Amino acid sequence: MKRLIVTALLLVFAAAAGAKTRKALYSIKASAAPAWVVINDIPADARGATVYRRDAARWQELPSQMDDLDGDGRFDELVFRLETVSPSDAVQVRVVYSTEDVAHDYVPLVNAQMWWKNPDKTLSEKLQLSSDKDDMYHKLHHHGPAFESEYAAYRVYFDKKQSIDTYGKKRPALELRETMWYPSDEQLAAGFGHDNLRVFGSVSVGALKGWNAAKRRMEHIVDMRRREATIRARGPLRTVVDMRVEGWKYCGREVHMTSRYILYGGGSVVKVENRISGAGADSLLFTTGVMKIAGCETNIGRDGEYRLLETAGCDFPENDTLKWERETVYLAAWLPECQVVSQIDDSKSWLCQLRPADGCIDYWFVMGWRKSDFPGWPEISDFDGFRSCYSDERSALPGNRPYPEVEVVRVK
Repeated sequence: MKRLIVTALLLVFAAAAGAKTRKALYSIKASAAPAWVVINDIPADARGATVYRRDAARWQELPSQMDDLDGDGRFDELVFRLETVSPSDAVQVRVVYSTEDVAHDYVPLVNAQMWWKNPDKTLSEKLQLSSDKDDMYHKLHHHGPAFESEYAAYRVYFDKKQSIDTYGKKRPALELRETMWYPSDEQLAAGFGHDNLRVFGSVSVGALKGWNAAKRRMEHIVDMRRREATIRARGPLRTVVDMRVEGWKYCGREVHMTSRYILYGGGSVVKVENRISGAGADSLLFTTGVMKIAGCETNIGRDGEYRLLETAGCDFPENDTLKWERETVYLAAWLPECQVVSQIDDSKSWLCQLRPADGCIDYWFVMGWRKSDFPGWPEISDFDGFRSCYSDERSALPGNRPYPEVEVVRVK
């Protein structure tokens, strides 16, 4: 046994000795903090990285994460967070890349999961699933991939609707590994959160749909060749989930669409990157927005470069109205104003119609919950309180509205 241990240690030391490192220096600017920095020029042979920020006369390590976002075995993006920035001054960041894995013990801020239902009623965790039929909704626990930060959780239905459902947190914590989206009565009594929205056939919040101009209504993704769900990253700093549809017969064309959902730790807001390809895809119209919740108050206007749709209402989160009480939920979506062609709502949703630009439609969405009791947050009692915490640029709490754009320049 001692010989085996010694041999194993020698192998570890040999691997470490054979590792090659490469340093890169970056100059980073952001208009506000917190800011999430994404670096794309990762060396092809890099298997690990450590990030340091220049702080006075010393370099301080920052938690970071490397992601392979296309599944080719090479890392595409390095991500880290800047807690403080000065709009007028650049931040110096040094990255040490290694050709070997680098072990870090960073606190997980996020989680993503997708569970396959086995015939014996057990569950198997999956990172990727696909089907050429619309048959995955009932084959998966919580009906699709789910992802969470400490402040909010979301799931994407693996079906023709691809709607986003929401899960509110009463306290900042990662819960889905314990509740599996459906908390027990004991967990509810202990203060766990739960699903807080009935999406019905609406747009829910931020789901990109087809648009039927003649009938002035949104359309689900029905006639397609293949669907795929993939968890690209699940922490410790962000989750990345892709929902892809191939061979979607839409408006007389055949298009392919990947909707990527990115949730960063420390916040509730989700970035959506839609990539749409196929002949004439940029001439097509798509639609998204926020659903109309019972008794809702709504604001629709401009927020910088975005068209902002926000609403708050009160309704039962489940069809069982005896067990559940009405929940007050806030939804908001920030849509690129330059791509908004029109705003035509329907009976269930506030909707904007958008046209892709170079095959892209990117935007943000968020959910807020009346019962969230987070340290440092004010008590939210009405629609204006939600707006103050989520959409007001002057007072919104960190991570509740779109993160600032970041400029990254490699110095050497």
